[in-house]
Amino acid sequence: MEHFLATGNLTSKSQLDLQQTAGFTMVADKLNNTRYLSHFRSIHRGQYFTEMKTTTVRKLLPEAWGFICPVHTPDGSPCGLLNHITLSCAPLSSEEINMKENMTGFRNLCAKLGMHPLQTDFNLIQPHTFLPVMLDGIAIGYLEPDVAPIFA
Repeated sequence: MEHFLATGNLTSKSQLDLQQTAGFTMVADKLNNTRYLSHFRSIHRGQYFTEMKTTTVRKLLPEAWGFICPVHTPDGSPCGLLNHITLSCAPLSSEEINMKENMTGFRNLCAKLGMHPLQTDFNLIQPHTFLPVMLDGIAIGYLEPDVAPIFA
């Protein structure tokens, strides 16, 4: 275990059927305090993907906006693979509230805060200036842009 944490390399006789055996940890450089602390808010998708020819795994998809910082990503081979969590994102080890059970109450709360809820799947057309409100990848409504800062 000490060797694994110190080097990031996993040594095993059976190789454990893993796609990679190296690059599991990163050395936290102490260039300055901010850089050092940013290592503890980073997500690395894995060394295995650096050799892939496809760029799909490197893309920042819309459902990650607000959770993954699109600006703080390195250039070169780890580009898109090493991401940093945004300042307002708080990682949780488990779900505190089951949103599927409380979806109606949550939509009602959002509507009171200024969101225009989507009533059916056919009501997906909103003015192009309005902002969509998403929950777990599902559109639940839309906001007028001047209401968005208050809503957030």
